[in-house]
Amino acid sequence: MFEIIVEEEFSAVHYLKLYDGTFEPKHGHRFKVAVTMRSKKLDSMGVVVDFEWLKPALKKTLVEFDEKSFNDHRDFKTPFLNTSTENIAKIIHDRLKSQLPATEATITKVTVWETPDAQASYLPE
Repeated sequence: MFEIIVEEEFSAVHYLKLYDGTFEPKHGHRFKVAVTMRSKKLDSMGVVVDFEWLKPALKKTLVEFDEKSFNDHRDFKTPFLNTSTENIAKIIHDRLKSQLPATEATITKVTVWETPDAQASYLPE
């Protein structure tokens, strides 16, 4: 099994709906994202997926969130989806997966750091 990981950062704001139905104050983070892809075999170029495809695809995905509020983004508005780091990781995964070229490689994990010591991951089944 082969594995590659790319990382990128972006800034955004959000606020969570709390257990009691109230909202926490709006606040910002410098988010870090790591995308892990795996394949049992390498492609004809000898790679899992070309970094020159994956890095720009990740940047393209993140640009729509950069310097914006997750709470104003369509993926979190209707139906309402809390802007937790867990949900952010899943949305990023789904966006990247829809851009994947025909390949045997799969996205096995998307990790999002809200702060240097707090992260959440989405691992598709």
